[in-house]
Amino acid sequence: MNFDEGLNLLRMADVLLDDEDFDDGILRLNMSDVWAWAYADLEEVPQESIIELAKLFFSYGWAGINYWVSERNNQRKSEFSDVNRRIQFVREEERIKKQCPNDSERAYKKATYTISNE
Repeated sequence: MNFDEGLNLLRMADVLLDDEDFDDGILRLNMSDVWAWAYADLEEVPQESIIELAKLFFSYGWAGINYWVSERNNQRKSEFSDVNRRIQFVREEERIKKQCPNDSERAYKKATYTISNE
């Protein structure tokens, strides 16, 4: 996936806020109500992170977005257990991918982990 493909994927999925909402050219994610009720939050997305973010979204959906933002913010946790479980799931899967980068080998790799309810 290249930059344009990643940007198009994120825009078509309506993950990024519309550039027309701001005049500064900065890409942003709307993270409102992710970390707490009625908590308004925007996360700026550096252009050099678009490919990584798009790959995470392609692989894990909104859970990949939550994971990316959490990692950028010192493994930030949510008030909501379901958000934290999704982030932990992606974190564990990404750990396995780093240990075994080959897709074919990873398909048969036995790996276990526990998702906690912290």
